[in-house]
Amino acid sequence: MKIARTLSMLFVILIAHQTYGQFADTTQIIPQRKQIKYLDVRFENGAMLSDDTEFGDQIVNSSYYNGFDIRLGFRKSDPDDVYSNVYRRPYLGVGFYSSTFHNNDVGSPNALYFFMTMPFAFENNKKLTFSYTGAFGLSYNFNPYDSINNPINTFIGSYRNCYVHLGLVMNYKISDRWAVNGTVGFKHFSNGAFKLPNMGINLIPATVAVSYRLNPNDVVHQRTYLPEYIKHGLVNVTFSAGSKNYAVGDQNYLKTVLGVNYLRQVNYKYRIGLGMDFFYSPHADKRNDSDKSDFSKSVSYALVGSWEWVINKNLYVPIGIGAYLHRNDENGETSTIYERVGLRYRFADHYCAGLTIKAHSGTADFFEWTVGYTFHRDKNKY
Repeated sequence: MKIARTLSMLFVILIAHQTYGQFADTTQIIPQRKQIKYLDVRFENGAMLSDDTEFGDQIVNSSYYNGFDIRLGFRKSDPDDVYSNVYRRPYLGVGFYSSTFHNNDVGSPNALYFFMTMPFAFENNKKLTFSYTGAFGLSYNFNPYDSINNPINTFIGSYRNCYVHLGLVMNYKISDRWAVNGTVGFKHFSNGAFKLPNMGINLIPATVAVSYRLNPNDVVHQRTYLPEYIKHGLVNVTFSAGSKNYAVGDQNYLKTVLGVNYLRQVNYKYRIGLGMDFFYSPHADKRNDSDKSDFSKSVSYALVGSWEWVINKNLYVPIGIGAYLHRNDENGETSTIYERVGLRYRFADHYCAGLTIKAHSGTADFFEWTVGYTFHRDKNKY
């Protein structure tokens, strides 16, 4: 009933907004906004993947998954904006997600998230277009594993978890301001080993949506001039900290990492480079009874190759592949190679903050809450 009332209110608002636009004084010049806003209402259904355990199969077989989203997206109206041209007038925005598995062992999770949708080509005057999309945020309202009260939920051990959604989008414009679209993709909930068990919940959802442009003006759908990029170097110095649970029912322990990386930005989209990570895992003596010194048990270091996908002047996706030169299995460093991916935001031109997840062969190690400083001399005009 709550969802029905919400949809009814949204429908009334949209119709009123459109009706006002139709009967407004068309002799007046409509000011061009810096951002063109879009409101999406999305319905989702899909399959939940098992973790190949007996309890996991029981949950999957007894669950029926569906979801509902509301998204507010923004597209820059300035046709000369650099990154609006680079990514063919992308959508960036925020959303609220609500779902149910119709199973009390899992819960009825909600999520707040940031999303971006990148068209594969400039839309021009085409009605049918295709895009790729990604979302990252915080989910809550799970019923986590409990050895007494909820032993069957071996997927997730925490009430709050990260939310990740990747998908391919087909969009069809049915009028100047209305469109319908469909998305197929992959959805993941995880706590990054903050609280075990953490097999994660994985879904293969299909989504249908209705989209409405709130502004009377549209973006310019053709490419405009893009200045030639001036390549330059950067040095990132970052400090990250997180919390890790090594065993079900055990306490959490701090993990930290100091990173130093040199990168070369080769075009508007990509930076590539090489650096070092230095990890510190305190209280390692409680997990490691070898004859190594306490320092050796607690410290690890690695050579890391870095790639940063630049979304705009301030927002970027850091991706790393590291190879340990020294590691400790007891600190969750279970393989020689590790991976890192996340989201960071640069502010005041040199400072950055963000969240990444470090993993070994796809198994989460810990969430890295990061702050840092970037040394650079970027001569490009954005």
